[in-house]
Amino acid sequence: MTIELVAGCPYCVSVSEDPESKAPVNCTKWSGSSYPISVNPATCLSCGEYRNRTKIS
Repeated sequence: MTIELVAGCPYCVSVSEDPESKAPVNCTKWSGSSYPISVNPATCLSCGEYRNRTKIS
């Protein structure tokens, strides 16, 4: 997963730069509120919101 990919997601607040992090993506969609929770890359990609705003070439 790349930062560019999740940057297109309206729910992604930030991505940790720590390569050891098991849940590097801070997401508001999965938290159900305006306060983000940390999710793993598989959870982030399963949502698919990044596809709506990001063109993958």
